Amino acid sequence: MKKQHWIVITLIALCTLIPRGLVAQSLDDAFNYSLSGVTAQKVRLTLIAQNMANLTTLEDENTGLPWQKRYAVLTPGENGVRVVSVEKSNKPFGKYYDPAVPQSNADGYVAFPNVNIPDEMVNLAYTEMIFDSNITAFRTTKALYQNFVDAMK
Repeated sequence: MKKQHWIVITLIALCTLIPRGLVAQSLDDAFNYSLSGVTAQKVRLTLIAQNMANLTTLEDENTGLPWQKRYAVLTPGENGVRVVSVEKSNKPFGKYYDPAVPQSNADGYVAFPNVNIPDEMVNLAYTEMIFDSNITAFRTTKALYQNFVDAMK
């Protein structure tokens, strides 16, 4: 990715975090913020992978319905961002006519998961970018710590 894109992403992140008071006051805060971001994005990446893996799951073991898209609900917290819950999408299921499929209803229609691959790919790219940004922030904070330790020698 070009350097200009990273600058824009960093500015957007700062503009969204500063009004919420999520500005690191110490290097420990910076570690906590980036670690919480990495953890939250890891949850999102896992859910995206589950959604894509279950694209052809016509019957969930627990509900008997087709796979419902899962997504994480995030909220800013005292030590960064945290995952509040994992929700299921309420979008309607798609359907097609095939009375030969065992999961078809009385009219012969089969419901399929409400997962949209292009949307998942966009979410994947966005989540990876935020994940990488948090890793970069963590590494930068680590380098600052190392510079401080080296200066104290």
